[in-house]
Amino acid sequence: MPYNIALVVLDTSHLARLATDWTSRDPEHRHSARHFVPHLLDRGWLPLLSWHQIAELLQHRDESLVDKRLRYLQSWPMSAWVTGDKSHVIPGSAFDVFKAEVRAAYAHPNLDLLGVRDAARSELLSFGTGTEALLELRSDWRLLRPALGEYQEDARKIAAISPWRATDIDNARLADLVNRPLRDAQSIDATVVRIRRSLEKEIAERGDRRIENPREMATAFMSDLLANVQHGNSEDSALVSLIGMLLWAGLEPADIDLNATFREAMSLGMFRRRLKMASDADNLPWQQVKAVVTPDRVPSAVIQEAMRLHAHDQPERKGSDVNDLSLLCLAPYATETFVDKRTLESVRRAKQKVPRLGELLGSVRKAADYHVITTVCSPR
Repeated sequence: MPYNIALVVLDTSHLARLATDWTSRDPEHRHSARHFVPHLLDRGWLPLLSWHQIAELLQHRDESLVDKRLRYLQSWPMSAWVTGDKSHVIPGSAFDVFKAEVRAAYAHPNLDLLGVRDAARSELLSFGTGTEALLELRSDWRLLRPALGEYQEDARKIAAISPWRATDIDNARLADLVNRPLRDAQSIDATVVRIRRSLEKEIAERGDRRIENPREMATAFMSDLLANVQHGNSEDSALVSLIGMLLWAGLEPADIDLNATFREAMSLGMFRRRLKMASDADNLPWQQVKAVVTPDRVPSAVIQEAMRLHAHDQPERKGSDVNDLSLLCLAPYATETFVDKRTLESVRRAKQKVPRLGELLGSVRKAADYHVITTVCSPR
């Protein structure tokens, strides 16, 4: 990191407003936007960019407005960004943050959570001009349109389904679930239909309003789940079904502890699935990585799990909430992180349940507009 530079994560709404003011007919607005980053730099601050902010800016239907937004970011004299697979191409994502943390945790097995954060920071960040940060997007960002559409759809699906609970078994031990009385195939099929209808109802009532077909989404999810879970009339059908579900989540047979609760096992499974992806991407030895890199040592994993368990379950689970959570994973590497009202309330609740989260996240706040940010980011 350049000497005496602090990083600030801007909410996407601030970036969009800055881009609008940058070409405003109002000279005062234009002056504010054009001097925003230079003013921060003079005070010892730099904005930190990631793919998640860029993706939101690119998703506007007005292509001329998107062009303006990118030109604004490229006008920055200096910026910081998450290093992706290729430096100076496109800012990296929360998964790139996760990969850097996994590499640090694997290379330094004696480091704790904050030590892993500090070790990851040195290779996680890149610095340069705005043009260097967005080199790949100068002319062909429109090629990303189909992928951006899928990205939005996936975010809505995750936001709608991930908080859902089909049955109240989160705190039940796996051993107790295995020992429950068996059901015949007809009863199981009826239960599957009931669960699918429950999920469809929840997506319709609580999911992002832009989800066009809750039934189709619920059916696809249940089909994917059932394809990996066996059931039948055999004496071990409960065990087979349970293990199948955990394998689908990301665990390996040797990892399954029947003394763990269902929630603990599923959480570990989802972490292991991402850990395997990160390990494969960097050609790390999987068995050694799995033994050393635990969820409590990976900053972004701690943040995501705390928010999953303790965030405010909003009446409408918006796809943008997934993007906001990804941006929150940048907070350990910034001095100030600006979020929207929904995310700030969720952070407040999560901190009450996970005290160490406050130390990990640092200063997280909201700002009515980007002018407030210049007052918060005082000279260093």
